[in-house]
Amino acid sequence: MATNAEESADLLYAMRAVMVLLGSGIGLEAAMQMIGRGGYGVISKDFREAIDNLQRGSKLENEFSRLSTNASSKAYSRFLNTLRTNVTSDTDLVRALAQQSDREEEERNDKLAAYIEKLSGLPTILLTVGILSPIIFGMIAMLPVIAPDIMTFVDSSGTIAGLAGCFGPTLFLTILLMAFLGYRAHTSDPGVI
Repeated sequence: MATNAEESADLLYAMRAVMVLLGSGIGLEAAMQMIGRGGYGVISKDFREAIDNLQRGSKLENEFSRLSTNASSKAYSRFLNTLRTNVTSDTDLVRALAQQSDREEEERNDKLAAYIEKLSGLPTILLTVGILSPIIFGMIAMLPVIAPDIMTFVDSSGTIAGLAGCFGPTLFLTILLMAFLGYRAHTSDPGVI
């Protein structure tokens, strides 16, 4: 069973391809065969499997029902139900798919806008941490070398010298923090292509 993201990745493109094929006079089963040839991820696999079952004697509306119940995403399930409804009721499928694809495109745009908004401050944070951290800790690490007389007067307990010893691990932690922020940004990707 495919995940929601896998189904949603190519759904809009598959919807529009079916619309174009139907609009050009090709029947629904032939459109399914075209989609099943590949290029639409999980949807191609599902349609290829449905076509194989049709050749074994299954009914088209039963295949759409089966695929719809196995679908993870609501949008993919709606798409399959629209196709099934067309088979049973002979509705205006091209108009229904146009409305559905517009809705799907709007949802994708909303997801993308939210993702962009979420990540809008990330480059600034990464630059600030990546540039300022080595400068600040580098200056602290160099203080005992640059001004040893002042350091003995200001810091007789050796705290700054101890901080200077933390320069390497601090830079390593800075790199880990930057990698974590990048990974977090990558994993929050809404999957909108």
